[in-house]
Amino acid sequence: MSRFHVDPSEKVDVYEFEPDSVISDTPPNVITIRARMDVATAGRVSSELMQLGEGNKIEAHLGSHVGALLLHNILSWRGPDFDDLPCTPANIRSLPSPESDPFIEKVANEIGRRNTKMESPNGRSPATASISARNGAADSTASAARDPHLPSANGTLRSPLLSAAIGRQSRSDD
Repeated sequence: MSRFHVDPSEKVDVYEFEPDSVISDTPPNVITIRARMDVATAGRVSSELMQLGEGNKIEAHLGSHVGALLLHNILSWRGPDFDDLPCTPANIRSLPSPESDPFIEKVANEIGRRNTKMESPNGRSPATASISARNGAADSTASAARDPHLPSANGTLRSPLLSAAIGRQSRSDD
């Protein structure tokens, strides 16, 4: 696995129990997941969490993160408990919650472990920490970063905190 290339066809099997660890004639249940999410898959997970609702207003589905990860990372399953159950989005959504089923919790944890943010190899902060004007990029000034009333061609911009404090969420509220 390369650091800068995610093979979308690379898969990993997660076993409910290791086949050799339990003496049984019954094969284990197995869920096959992506080895690692690529940018497109991570975007689909994010899209599950923020969707357009009635009147084209954005709805946040904050409690749906684990469900979205399972939905976009489970590729197939097999085993005695999955025999007659096709691996479809509807059936993935119908799985028990990770809090109530240790196998689903194991799968969710494996997806999370495989997609954890990597540490920078040089020990410094990520490059994205300093690319905004607020953080001192080349075209910014220290006074502009501290001034909650920033000048603009469209008038004075307020910080989100100041707008909330005076009861105005956007300029359209004026």
